[in-house]
Amino acid sequence: MDSLTELVRMLAPAGTVDLHCHFAGIWRVENAAAPPGHLPYHIILGGQAHAQVGGEALQLDAGDVLLFPHGNAHTLRSLRAGAGAGADAAATAAPQARFNGLLTELSIPGDDTGLDMLCGTFVLGLPGTMLLRHLPPVLRIATAQRADCAWLAALIGMMRNEAQAPEPGAAAVIGQLSTALLTLLLRALIAQGGASHSLLALMADARLARAVDAVLAAPAEPWSVASLAQVCNVSRATFARRFAQLSGETPLQFVTTLRMEMAARLLTLDRESAASIGEQCGYASEAAFGRAFKAYFGVGPGAFRLAARERRAAAAAQAAAAG
Repeated sequence: MDSLTELVRMLAPAGTVDLHCHFAGIWRVENAAAPPGHLPYHIILGGQAHAQVGGEALQLDAGDVLLFPHGNAHTLRSLRAGAGAGADAAATAAPQARFNGLLTELSIPGDDTGLDMLCGTFVLGLPGTMLLRHLPPVLRIATAQRADCAWLAALIGMMRNEAQAPEPGAAAVIGQLSTALLTLLLRALIAQGGASHSLLALMADARLARAVDAVLAAPAEPWSVASLAQVCNVSRATFARRFAQLSGETPLQFVTTLRMEMAARLLTLDRESAASIGEQCGYASEAAFGRAFKAYFGVGPGAFRLAARERRAAAAAQAAAAG
């Protein structure tokens, strides 16, 4: 199994598409910060817009996807600037909302073609995962005119069709498509090499990606800087320096992080004993595994597993009540 597939499996993401926006004229929309483990995204289907995330400003064009790895608050607004009190009122007017049976359509009328946008959220099974650590507040993936994004563009087109004219089963279809969207976005980010100081940057490096592959394939191995450097066919010093530059952490910190998050995923599945999971992740005794796990997550394996069970029960009860 390739590294990206395994890492996405550890994320256990569920995708939603919540809004289909048609904004024209002069407009401005504030987006509050998302809860931990929630990654908002915006897909620009047509038109243009400005995005403001902290001190960073971005111009968005058709084919762009914005992803917020840490759920940061952000502002979207029209390219056209207002002038005077009337323009300010238009910019702050509430969008008109209509539920189409699948998602909410928001519209702001105007005298131009405006912006056509899908908005949704990726909800992760393991918030704060290593795959997202050290990533910037916002990632922009420009899919237009990129041959390697052809399948991503096709998937976005399918999502748009399902959102515009919901048919039976549309919610299931769009849920599956949005989950696949996260994997394709991560693949595109690796290909464009734009996510520096992160695990994605390691995976974009042809040599150091071998170390990621090796630890994912055999997490219980007694990995050392020297053995990982040998896997990558580089000197120990070069490997350690380059690894830290790209990922923002040392090779052995990476090994520990990966082991802990693999263990967390296995505990969440609730199929094996803590001792068995610890052994699979490289710990000779259940006590050693428990100490390492508590140092990383702040709670022991048993408490972590119990909390995961309670979250599943609460989610099931909520789904039953909604049904």
